[in-house]
Amino acid sequence: MPQLAIAPTFLNDFSRLDTGVQHTVLTAMRSYLAGDGDHLEAVSDASDPRVRVLQINPEWSGIVAPSHEGAYCLVGVRRHDEAVSYARVYRAGTGPELDLVEMPEPPAPAEALPPVSGPAELAGALALPFSEWRITPHPDHRGLATASFAGSAQVTGGPGTGKTVLALHRAAYLAELDAAHFGPAARPSVLLTTGSRLLTQTLGAQLDRLVSDPDVRARIEVVTVDSLARGIVHERTGTPPETLGDETLAERWRSAARADGLPFSGRFLVDEWQQVVLAQDLASLPDYVRCERSGRMLHLAPEFRPHVWEAIRRYTAAMRAAGEWSYPQVAQEAARLLHASGPRYRHIVVDEAQDLHPAHWRLLRAAVPEGPDDLFIVGDPAQRLVDTRVSLASLGINVRGRGHRLRTGYRVSQEILDWALPILGRPAAVGPDGYSSVLHGPQPVVRGCVSRAEEWAALSEWLQAQLEVGARPSSIVVAGRNQWVVRNVAKELHVSGIATAPLDASTDVDAVRLGTLHGLKGQEFRHVALVGLSEPLLPPKAAISGAEGDPVALEQVYQEERNLLFTACTRARDALYVSYVGAPSQLLPESVHLAR
Repeated sequence: MPQLAIAPTFLNDFSRLDTGVQHTVLTAMRSYLAGDGDHLEAVSDASDPRVRVLQINPEWSGIVAPSHEGAYCLVGVRRHDEAVSYARVYRAGTGPELDLVEMPEPPAPAEALPPVSGPAELAGALALPFSEWRITPHPDHRGLATASFAGSAQVTGGPGTGKTVLALHRAAYLAELDAAHFGPAARPSVLLTTGSRLLTQTLGAQLDRLVSDPDVRARIEVVTVDSLARGIVHERTGTPPETLGDETLAERWRSAARADGLPFSGRFLVDEWQQVVLAQDLASLPDYVRCERSGRMLHLAPEFRPHVWEAIRRYTAAMRAAGEWSYPQVAQEAARLLHASGPRYRHIVVDEAQDLHPAHWRLLRAAVPEGPDDLFIVGDPAQRLVDTRVSLASLGINVRGRGHRLRTGYRVSQEILDWALPILGRPAAVGPDGYSSVLHGPQPVVRGCVSRAEEWAALSEWLQAQLEVGARPSSIVVAGRNQWVVRNVAKELHVSGIATAPLDASTDVDAVRLGTLHGLKGQEFRHVALVGLSEPLLPPKAAISGAEGDPVALEQVYQEERNLLFTACTRARDALYVSYVGAPSQLLPESVHLAR
């Protein structure tokens, strides 16, 4: 029967592989020991003709050399082309059986990055496959996930503090309690919700891994708040509401305002309607004249408000006649319907809470009865992508005395956090009194290029380096500000031989993920590459033009873009790569501009 010794260099290689590749290597070794010698391949032009390559799968191979006792010794495992290259220059030596290999450890690729490191209590978690890491809570957070609260509770924290993981475990715990206290569930009793469709897909897939009991898993519904609202209105009226996005509304109202000779931009009118009128559920002109316009930087004197009110009334009447809705309108109507029919859930867990509109909160308040553990809310105001300010107490959600602040980051390195914080353009809470990360890793890589071709080539080189040192493709993401950038990246990476898949691809697809900056909301990857961060693309010209010179709308555009970029940067746990062509976006940290 064949024998196969193992050299220390092999163990060094093996420890760097993802779990799936490790399993394949062990399977190939067992096959060889069982007598299947066909896996061994001779290497042409080898310095030592006795050296062989053990084929593991089409992508990976082991380097095999003879020992002084006649058995073979497995001395390393590499991607196939690299394994063949090293086998050609490798020469077996003499000595103790497990120290036969005199070939030095192969040099790391030029762009190889040191692994991220953390404190002892996280060492085991960091060694897990990334898919397991993504659902692993910080030891200090387990108490919050399983705590009992007399009412609603709110948890805030900076990027990388584990809010989404906490929300997952909280939903699973509440479902387990529900299963223990009630009989078989006729319908879901726990709602896990957020504002992002892609994030709900990710949360659902992660719950499938986290919750093994089918009955417990069936008790948790994972949908966006807008999908919940749309479903309720459709269910009660028999007609699915036709919804219009903010940009479509702003364009329509812009044309109408010009035709009416109004001195207000379409964007201003839409924002005034959604962030003031709908947010405060104002039903009459006197209410609007007297209201506080919190968060709106442009002062609007009482004598001008009747003109704005009348314009909004006319334009919304036209929408009703056409059977069209805005998303907050649908949520408002769904809340009204639930007030009449009663709640739908026993518990609700909300992730990325900072992006929800007051109408969403009215819906969620109506969807669960007030009582112990009714609403569990997690979010971070610094990552707000929509400038809607919310007073939960004014909406019937009381979290007083049940608020918690997560101050320790453990899902993004301190180096990435330090680099990204200046993007926000305002003082941020960092340090002993704010928050910081216990993880440490390499500094972000910033690449300025003179052409698109150079930018794509540099990106391909960086990605190849990460893949060559064992990074699993699905743990890497490349993102741009818009779909044009994403499509061009997809073409270039295809030419370079790098497999790609969209952000919403199945977790079984082992390919580099591609998407927009918005798509990264709530996601987490080991390596994040953000490309096309040039001045003409970030902020987008269309967003600036859409503000029509309105200083309020323009300032809001810039702050939303800052928050978006900051959020995208902090989706990286281990490494961040940033590139641009020509002039870098003014939103990038000052250090980027000074380094040019």
